[in-house]
Amino acid sequence: MMKTARHQWTILSVFFLAPVLLLSACQSDEEQLQGFMKRGDEYKDSEQFEEAIIEYKNALQIDPNYANAHESLAEAYLRTERIREGYWELGETIRLDSGNVDARVNYASLALAMNQIDELVAQAEEVIRLEPENPKGHLLLGQSYATKGEYQESEKSLKRAIELESDNSDYYAVLSSVYLAMEDPESAKAIIEVGIERDPTPTLYTILGQILFNEDQLDEAEAALEGARVSAAEVIAQSEEPTSTDYSELANAYKNLAALYFQKEEDAKAIASMEAGIEALPKNNGELLALLAQYFREQGDSERADALLIQATEIDATNVEPFLIVSNERGRTGDLEGALEFAERAEAADPTSVAAKLRKAELLIDLSNRDDNSAQLEEGRAIVTEVLEVDQSSPEGLFVLAKIQIAEGDLDSSIDSIRVALDGKSAWPQAHFILGSALFLKGDTRRARSELARAVELNPNLTQARRLLVAVHGGMGEYEYAIENGEIYLESNPEDNEIRILVAQSLVRIGQLDEAVALVESIPVERRQVEELFALGTLRAAKGQIVEARESLLAANELSPNSPRILDTLLEIDRAEGKLSYSIKRVNDAVEASPDDAALYRLKGKVGMLSGNQYAAEKALERAIELDPDDLTAYQYLAQLYAGTGRTEETISLYESATRNQPENAAAHHMLGMLYEMSGQREKAFVEYEASIENNPDAAESKNNLAYLMAQSDGSDLNRALELAQEAKAAMPDSANAADTLGWVLYKKGVPSAAVGYLREAAQVAKADDPALNEIQIHLGLAYEASGNVPMAIETFEIVAQRANNEKLAGEARGHIERLKASG
Repeated sequence: MMKTARHQWTILSVFFLAPVLLLSACQSDEEQLQGFMKRGDEYKDSEQFEEAIIEYKNALQIDPNYANAHESLAEAYLRTERIREGYWELGETIRLDSGNVDARVNYASLALAMNQIDELVAQAEEVIRLEPENPKGHLLLGQSYATKGEYQESEKSLKRAIELESDNSDYYAVLSSVYLAMEDPESAKAIIEVGIERDPTPTLYTILGQILFNEDQLDEAEAALEGARVSAAEVIAQSEEPTSTDYSELANAYKNLAALYFQKEEDAKAIASMEAGIEALPKNNGELLALLAQYFREQGDSERADALLIQATEIDATNVEPFLIVSNERGRTGDLEGALEFAERAEAADPTSVAAKLRKAELLIDLSNRDDNSAQLEEGRAIVTEVLEVDQSSPEGLFVLAKIQIAEGDLDSSIDSIRVALDGKSAWPQAHFILGSALFLKGDTRRARSELARAVELNPNLTQARRLLVAVHGGMGEYEYAIENGEIYLESNPEDNEIRILVAQSLVRIGQLDEAVALVESIPVERRQVEELFALGTLRAAKGQIVEARESLLAANELSPNSPRILDTLLEIDRAEGKLSYSIKRVNDAVEASPDDAALYRLKGKVGMLSGNQYAAEKALERAIELDPDDLTAYQYLAQLYAGTGRTEETISLYESATRNQPENAAAHHMLGMLYEMSGQREKAFVEYEASIENNPDAAESKNNLAYLMAQSDGSDLNRALELAQEAKAAMPDSANAADTLGWVLYKKGVPSAAVGYLREAAQVAKADDPALNEIQIHLGLAYEASGNVPMAIETFEIVAQRANNEKLAGEARGHIERLKASG
């Protein structure tokens, strides 16, 4: 079977192909196949890639093992940004034609882009084996070493690539990045300068400018970026048909120069650079216009900013990009209706534009979320469905679908969709933000943190991601990171009082109370609403400024009467000052005004407990639970009241009711487990601790208690007990209880030498008045004995015998001493 000529292409410069249908029944398979391939090539030449895809698929229907068709189909997929499909087709190409070096090079390049490092290494090594002098093979091998941090090996391979093809700017760019990773900017600069001598591309000049900029050599950086501008302009002037990439490089040169001038505080030059770029690129200046508009908006000249954005849309009525830029700018400022208008104008400019369709769908979803408009959500879904029917792996389509699924509460599907989108477009900050948001809503804060951090790493100006990251870090107790991200966010969003308060709360957590108060007090008085006043009240109370705290909280109470949390905070202040009567009246008045508010009845119960009115407290808490059977805090208060009066059975009954009402509440199961354990109902305690862990895999105390029970019970699975104890110890590293449990389980498993270390730690960590200390030391003495250290065992038991107030434990210790001395 004849093969068509092999195509020459790389991941950076791909020239693709395409297909259609209809065959004559009288043609042979070979003739039909070649007909499909010919038409595919023709569609490719005219850049009709969807049609080319159909033709190449038709060819593969005749011969699924025709390697050239797989290769051409891969090119067409990649040209339409369907990375996953292109990657798979290239894999088939090299499976069927193992000597196809060009296909291997491109397959390896895709593996690098998709972070498939093992495949990258394998293909790079095979290219070198097949063609030892292939410069692209040495480039790929160098990149594979760099991904593993083996920079010296990477340097050798990249230098070999340059020896073999000294006028390819890509090799110099990659080698400079390796030197920068090695923290050797001088070598990075030197290799780029050599590259510029041999192939003076705009990219190399730009890299040189960035290196110089990072070294604070701003004048030299300016000269390098000017070189990028001149070089990019020459490429366009010398080309009969400049490509979109050519124009983009020139636009970037003007943009980078402007950024440098802003850094040098030469705003006039920066504006002049952007204006010069707008003039030099009459049909490719949308981004420059948007940047210049952003500058004027930040300077308070919104009128001029809007005029520039509108100017961008008037340059070419068929170009969707300016309309989408305006749409994005409108959306960034919160004008969703204006953003939708320009998305629809983009779609009118080019009804085939997938970007315009998906932008419109995304805005319909955002509007539906804001306005609770299901019709807009359905309209957005219809657009996304249409796009995904054509290309089911479209990253952009899956991105918008994920937003729909979040809006519908289908978090699992949203996570799946956005992960597939990221497979095809891994360095996409907005997609990482959406994934982080879905994971956060699902309660998976650790993975949410990773995705949000990746989003701001890729785009430090993605304020939505940074804003959510503040809350995630704060919720995880990572207060320094919450403060750091919050301060960065507030620089560009100083009026976001919610984040200002979150940062203040994190400052309190690390002991910087004065800074926290100052941060919230910096909010102008006229902008202080309920949240701001409540935060000020709690912070001032913590600082001991009781008069000011009461004033802020009373002002918050006026704006939001009968708020349980405000009244609760005032209660703490009244309690500290001996003015409980004030809170009794406030809370009673609030209950009278809102007789169906469970939280207010719970607060009334708390007031009753503090004032000694147990009857009133009990009735109020029972009413709170009646109104809201899911309020665990009310159960806890009532259980505390029962326990204080020796009503253990009632307490157990109360928590049994709580777990029936909230079967997924791990805390309720844990409390019930403890109550069963204290009352000697061990089997029931087992069940409740297991339920707690099932509902909260991070329930360290439940794991600890269950492990201890298992160690105490004959026939229990001690391997499982050890696993639980180890997890509890890892989660509570400073807990004497966790160290004791782990040591005791190891003792029970017959590993006393290992047990001694943990039990000694438990005895050292436990406070002198800890009622568990004597039992810990009993365990330690037994472990000493089992490990053969009888003198230390006797010494440990003697400490318990002399100190224990509990006669049972003291007697047990004396019994061990007598036994050991008698046997010695």
